[in-house]
Amino acid sequence: MRKKKWLDIKPLFVHSKQMAVFTQVSQEQLTEFLGRYDIGSLVSCEGIEAGVSNTNYFVTTQTGRYVLTLFEPHRVRAQDIPSYVEYSTVLEQSGVPCPKTIQTKEGDYITMLCDRPAAFFSVLQGDGGSVAMLDVNLCEQAGATLAQMHLAAQKIKTKTPNHFGLGKWQEWERVMGARMNNIDAGLHSLVQSELGFIVQNWPKNLPCGQIHADYFPDNVFFQEGRLTGVIDFHFVCYDVFAYDLAIAINAWSFDENNHFQEDRMMAMMHGYQTVRALSAGEEESLPVLLRAASMRFLLSRIEEKLKWKEGDFMKPHDPMVFEKRLKHFQAYSLPA
Repeated sequence: MRKKKWLDIKPLFVHSKQMAVFTQVSQEQLTEFLGRYDIGSLVSCEGIEAGVSNTNYFVTTQTGRYVLTLFEPHRVRAQDIPSYVEYSTVLEQSGVPCPKTIQTKEGDYITMLCDRPAAFFSVLQGDGGSVAMLDVNLCEQAGATLAQMHLAAQKIKTKTPNHFGLGKWQEWERVMGARMNNIDAGLHSLVQSELGFIVQNWPKNLPCGQIHADYFPDNVFFQEGRLTGVIDFHFVCYDVFAYDLAIAINAWSFDENNHFQEDRMMAMMHGYQTVRALSAGEEESLPVLLRAASMRFLLSRIEEKLKWKEGDFMKPHDPMVFEKRLKHFQAYSLPA
């Protein structure tokens, strides 16, 4: 009896309405697209469920398994995509664990597929992290890796604008206004008051460079307790390094019940400073930046929530998670 080949067992293409696949790619389109690369012919393709911004597929060819990303216009500006690739490439060449961007036969990193900028990336070992799995060891590794990223980013001359910075927060407040109270009574008043504080106290003259700006556990891969890589660079922008650290502390220092875990925060800061020491100005500014990081994700989630309609493709994140974190950092004093 003839042995079945793997292709006979697994469908060539797997799609699901539940997957974060905004752009459907046909077998014919992908086969033609692969012709631009020197990574072998198509074996199988499967949509990747994780992610809310771009379309991602696992693509298996005769030479291995890759991630195909199609950058979607609803969250990514086409003119910024080269800076994402530059950031990823500089990090990878500097020894930071992250996916390698695969070049075409002509040496290009980005090309077009289904009217979307697209690229192939190597697959990291391990799996994306989750809040439930975190401990002080993983947080310390994450802090050290973030510091490595900031050191590597100093080699980058590009200054990608932060499209989700302070100006955007003020715009969100003006546009959404009192409708925020549809989510929770008094939410608009909290946002107005806190924005005034952040604008008045935003630090000046701190070290800057290209930052990740979305350093959440699910964007960091681990295998057997070891950090194996960082992904998702579509929020990369030029901003304050200590603000990037504040985003990470917001993301890594609360457990699955949204309770603050100070030991995780201190482990992350310790890991960070074993690689890159914070300046006195950065340390002094961290309380304000922690509140600013909470505000950034509170506002983006409020926008998601207010825009959401029954039947929409993706369910919105709960903004009140970051309302609680903001209130925590308003009352919190960093240990000496």
